[in-house]
Amino acid sequence: MTRAHPTGSGPDSKDRLLVHAAAVAGVALLASWAGIFNQFAFDDVHLIQGNTRLHALANWWEIVASPFWPPPFSQDLYRPVTSLLLALQYGIGGGDPIVFRLVSYGLYAATAVAVLVLARLWLTPGTSLAVALLFAVHPVHVEAVALGAGQSELMVALLAVLMALRYVRARRLGVLTGRDTAVLAGLYLVAALAKEQGLLVPGLLLLIEAVPPSGVASLPWRRWAPPYLAFAAAGAVVLLARTAVLGGEVTGTFPAEALVGLGVAGRALTMLPVVIEWGRLLTWPLHLQADYSPQEIVSATGFGVGQAIGMLLLVGAAVAAWWGRRRVPALAFGLGWCAVALLPVSNLLLPTGIVLAERTLFLPSVGFLLAAGGASAWIVAARAGTSAGALRWMIGLLVIAGGVRSAERHRIWRNEAFFSVRTVQDAPLSYRAQRAYGEVLFGLGQDSLALAAYRRALDLAPTGHGWRVRNDLARRFRVMQMAGAEAAQLAASLAERPDQEDTRGYLVAALLVLGRYKEAMAQADSALARGGNPAAFQRIRVLADSADRARAPAGSVRVGVTAAPIRHGR
Repeated sequence: MTRAHPTGSGPDSKDRLLVHAAAVAGVALLASWAGIFNQFAFDDVHLIQGNTRLHALANWWEIVASPFWPPPFSQDLYRPVTSLLLALQYGIGGGDPIVFRLVSYGLYAATAVAVLVLARLWLTPGTSLAVALLFAVHPVHVEAVALGAGQSELMVALLAVLMALRYVRARRLGVLTGRDTAVLAGLYLVAALAKEQGLLVPGLLLLIEAVPPSGVASLPWRRWAPPYLAFAAAGAVVLLARTAVLGGEVTGTFPAEALVGLGVAGRALTMLPVVIEWGRLLTWPLHLQADYSPQEIVSATGFGVGQAIGMLLLVGAAVAAWWGRRRVPALAFGLGWCAVALLPVSNLLLPTGIVLAERTLFLPSVGFLLAAGGASAWIVAARAGTSAGALRWMIGLLVIAGGVRSAERHRIWRNEAFFSVRTVQDAPLSYRAQRAYGEVLFGLGQDSLALAAYRRALDLAPTGHGWRVRNDLARRFRVMQMAGAEAAQLAASLAERPDQEDTRGYLVAALLVLGRYKEAMAQADSALARGGNPAAFQRIRVLADSADRARAPAGSVRVGVTAAPIRHGR
């Protein structure tokens, strides 16, 4: 039976831990360093570079009292700790991306070292080192580490592991004291305000009671349950704050395209094939992509091969965890950690804005690698003929391969243009990738190629979501002063989603430029009938009527439009 191997307290054990920790931190930095001079890309362009709210820490109260994303993006996430950290970094470096890279790399290295210490609670020092080294070079982590926006993932994972270590230390001494509870509740509050996934950290701590490491005696639940009341109180504070800031938006963001209109059963059928992707990305992340578009993962209407394989993987993991509770505790604990960490993005409890994103696997990978370490140690112990030396060589090769792949992947995020081009190659069925590629081509003056990319984006966009692409294309035509093409895209966008007040305002403005005053009046009337801004649209209607009566030539009437925040995805 594989049992825990405590690290001990002697000088040799402490020296070995320090050497291992230095090696793990160094490997994590080496695997990431290729991206040190990367510029802002993807979410960082809008969340950091273009978000003036974060450009001065003096705005700290506005940051705390505001949603995570700036308008016009979806106003339904609340992560003030992450926002404050990003604002601090912007102030320190004057917006230089290298500051964000250094902080992310530091958080990553610290998390890898914390994973090393956590693994030593259930595994030998050698196996724990292997687990931590593989964590430090895992290519699926690159998205979370390469983006400043990904620091929310890094903070939650680091705090979760630190809370687990503090919990075990306290439980080895008996029950948690008031001081232990206060520290853990404080860390929990920070984690939950860094990212919504942090709300589930107490579930990870409960696993310690289910699969305790060496030195943690079993106690009746009444003796270890009181600290969870403090977690419940802290969680209530977070939910109240979210409600106050988001205006009742407690449950999260808009549903992903593949989940729109689906109930629990439909979401379960859609997510079962995603389990296969989770397994692939955690075990063999040879192919990575920044966007898993609706054309890559589509809504499921029945039980097929993908659902069957996904179900087998889940059942197999559950059986392995139950079997390993007493035989291989690290396997059971790791699989339990992975399951709890994946629960928020499983879309079973509530639909979220993503079906699959590599950054959301950062916290689950902690448990997955602990489970892999436990399974490997059990195999070596159970099979006398298994060569531990051969296993060490294999782990060494995996560490080298993972480091090389991670370094190469970091360079994908060097800037927005390069990232967009590479994402089209990685995920050609992503309508968002095609749209972003079109923007890059417009910026390079390749208008015909850009329009072709936008046409592909429109072809790939799922039903009911093409309006987003058309709005972006209309904005580009607006910059190019092509009012006719702009008006055509805006009209098509409104035909798909008529409740867009700002889009209708832009359409009225384009029609005025074109001298199509009667159409402009009709659109203004439509906006007023739908409850649009009375002052704005009434004035525009009067202006259009006056221009029509005066037979003003096309191009002689222009108005400005200020877009209101709208609820749509990045």
